[in-house]
Amino acid sequence: MKRPFLKLGLLLVFGIVFLTGVQSFFNQQEIKLATERCLEAGGEPIVERDLLALNYSFSCHIK
Repeated sequence: MKRPFLKLGLLLVFGIVFLTGVQSFFNQQEIKLATERCLEAGGEPIVERDLLALNYSFSCHIK
């Protein structure tokens, strides 16, 4: 009787880990692209982010 709940719990944990990883990956790609474009425009990118880049702020200060 406990097996279905265990399987459901593991599926839920793996799903959350997967979705967090995907969000982190795409945020990293967005930060990388914004940084490259800022540098091409002659600016200085300022990025503040947490460990997994789930929350970040970006600004480009043109010199």
